[in-house]
Amino acid sequence: MNLHKINYPLLPGSVISIRYSLYKHFAIVSDCFVDGKPNLISLSHRAGCVLEEPWNTVVGKRPVELSRIQGTESASTVLMCARSFISRDIKYNLLTFNCEHFVRFAHGLPAKSKQVRRTLYGAILGTASCLFLPKITLARLAILISVGAVTSLKSSLHKV
Repeated sequence: MNLHKINYPLLPGSVISIRYSLYKHFAIVSDCFVDGKPNLISLSHRAGCVLEEPWNTVVGKRPVELSRIQGTESASTVLMCARSFISRDIKYNLLTFNCEHFVRFAHGLPAKSKQVRRTLYGAILGTASCLFLPKITLARLAILISVGAVTSLKSSLHKV
């Protein structure tokens, strides 16, 4: 079973991250399998809600890593918590409850998103830099904000 260069067993309840160009999508490994691969439980922007879906539907051909997100809850508790969101009217919200918030919450951790926090900090720093530079033009402001946000987001992809 080639799970995109993961050379260790994926235990139910563990968290994986799926790399996209500017961010990572986080999902919880299920104890149910389809075609020899575990299902994944995640709060999906694509679907707008929490779903348990086959590996190939969530991952496709994107790179996957085992995440360091891990609480003190047992795998069965994590899976029970994650599945309890499937039937609830939980909507994806990039800033307040995204895939990273969801997996952390299911693990009994504070519902935070390092990716969002780093991106917002980058945008704030970019804006602040523009305000203190002399003879700033609107074009320079837009460029600096964009560069700050993208730099921060790229940094978060390597550190999460």
